[in-house]
Amino acid sequence: MKDEEKRSDIDMKDVEISNDLEKYLTHVDRYLRYLPVSEKTDILSELKSSFYERLISGQSSEEILAKMPSAKDLAGNYIDDTFVKTNKLSIKTLCKYILFFSYSSLIWLAVIPTLFTLAIGLFLSGILCFVAGIMGLLKGFINISFLDKIKFIFVYYELKGISALIVGILFAIVFATLGILTWRGTVAIIRYLQNKKLSIYNKSI
Repeated sequence: MKDEEKRSDIDMKDVEISNDLEKYLTHVDRYLRYLPVSEKTDILSELKSSFYERLISGQSSEEILAKMPSAKDLAGNYIDDTFVKTNKLSIKTLCKYILFFSYSSLIWLAVIPTLFTLAIGLFLSGILCFVAGIMGLLKGFINISFLDKIKFIFVYYELKGISALIVGILFAIVFATLGILTWRGTVAIIRYLQNKKLSIYNKSI
């Protein structure tokens, strides 16, 4: 038994974990930040040992990573397992957990889809304004039949030439900026919900 342990130690020293595997472990470590240090250390040690064994058996880093779930999903599975196994779940924590999933479900079903749709709509509006500005510019300098049927109206006035292009670009910038802010707000809400969930898990472990 001791001889086998010595051999495995020697084999591990002969094998080096690639940068890709190290990055994977770093990402898992980051997603496990809400777990107690001792449990997180055990998980990472277990993963590292598994990588060593698979490398020694002849698998490449690419093959190992191809069979692994994403670092985020793997960390989530470990956190879920730890939460389920814990026997220190208080009534207060349970109430917080139920309350969190109640309002987070409402946000996922109503707020996030609305913000996502609004962000896409704002981006498309910006593109349309830019296209309208270019068409107004062309209409002011080039006589094209199909452009005569198109009017770029701004506060009761039809814009043509340079003025149409400037107004189109300004509106495109405004809509694009609002779209970016809305998109970032959507991402920020999603990250907040994820971190809040992990925080509740951590307090119950």
